[in-house]
Amino acid sequence: MRGTVQLRGDFGNPTGSGYAKLRVDNLESADAATALTDMDTFADNLKTGGFTDCNVGNTKVSVFSGQNAAKPAANVNVDALLIVVFRKGTEEQVRKMTIPGIDVGSTLLEEDSAGLRLTTAGAATLAGYIDALFGWSAQAVIISGKCIVKS
Repeated sequence: MRGTVQLRGDFGNPTGSGYAKLRVDNLESADAATALTDMDTFADNLKTGGFTDCNVGNTKVSVFSGQNAAKPAANVNVDALLIVVFRKGTEEQVRKMTIPGIDVGSTLLEEDSAGLRLTTAGAATLAGYIDALFGWSAQAVIISGKCIVKS
């Protein structure tokens, strides 16, 4: 099951509308209604935790949860992306998630020789959010988290 949440910043994307999508594949929720709640909570956690400054809009899996997202009026660029690669425990399969709207000056990021990367503390917080989303018990392992800004 795939979950999708509409996020809205102030600008960015090809049309400049500030709309972007957060997608998570392979949700393990018991049913669509639970997955919908899990995705909505996950997106709210990302916003509260500072992983995105975007406002949370529509959420969907097999069902749809309408939420009108206004622009945050804080110069949030949806083209500033946090690309996260993670896995469940010792499983070999990796999963990828792209979170639009991260503040490039966020304390969740640190400068590395390869560019902006997720801090250890940021990775731990995000792993907790992913555990909650998937219903895992301390099994999310963040492999990498890099920030890019599309031009």
